[in-house]
Amino acid sequence: MKVAQHNQLHLILREPMAPLIGIISTTNHTEIATVPAIYIDLIALIYMLCVWLGYSIYARRRARRGQKTSLSHSMRLHRALWVRKMLERDNRVTDSSLLASQERVVGFFASTTLILLAAVFTAMSASSLIADMANQLPFDLIQTTEQVQFKLVTIVTVLVYAFFMITWSLRQYGFAAVMMGSAPTPNETIDPEAKERFIDAMARLLDVAGHDNNKGLRAYYFCLAMVFWLIHPYIFMVMSTVTIMILAQREFYSKAVRSLENSL
Repeated sequence: MKVAQHNQLHLILREPMAPLIGIISTTNHTEIATVPAIYIDLIALIYMLCVWLGYSIYARRRARRGQKTSLSHSMRLHRALWVRKMLERDNRVTDSSLLASQERVVGFFASTTLILLAAVFTAMSASSLIADMANQLPFDLIQTTEQVQFKLVTIVTVLVYAFFMITWSLRQYGFAAVMMGSAPTPNETIDPEAKERFIDAMARLLDVAGHDNNKGLRAYYFCLAMVFWLIHPYIFMVMSTVTIMILAQREFYSKAVRSLENSL
């Protein structure tokens, strides 16, 4: 005896439901399974945070081991060499100029972060308009005003994190300037071990400042990926992956990294 198979068509409420996720089959009928859109947004956000954190951990460990090409590792060696050469120079105007130049660059990003924060807060006042514009796109997903506000608040959180990282990096470069001012001159008699400790300490301080600056810049990059979150969470996940690929190419396989490695 044949078992009758009935297909029951379900109307999918587009708000606040996500597009078709899968099909659940039973003995008597087939149902279309849907997931609330907010869950898809959370999955996309968690994915971005995981790849961001995972990449940061991997990049730091790769730099510490020094077995493979790494921009951070190469810069660490060059900073130590810079401090060593500085101690051999009586005139350190060039060294102070280089450090001041680095501080200006970091200060520029700190100011830019405040401008971006103001822009995002302005966008929050037009959340309903952004939601309407996103819903006009040819995607089977309707976003509510609350969802857009949640995404903008998340972007604000990332920008605040970037601001703290960049400003802390700026302060550390200021600490390095103080160390440069207290560095022994070539005419001073100094114990070789004390000299090596000073070189290691100042190079380490410059290295930490550089790493914190990198953290702030990575937050910038992922904020750009999060803009696509306002369009669709799946596009956001794709752009998060593209961001990681761009970061990896620049930090591990770029021509700049090879040039730094070959100059040592």
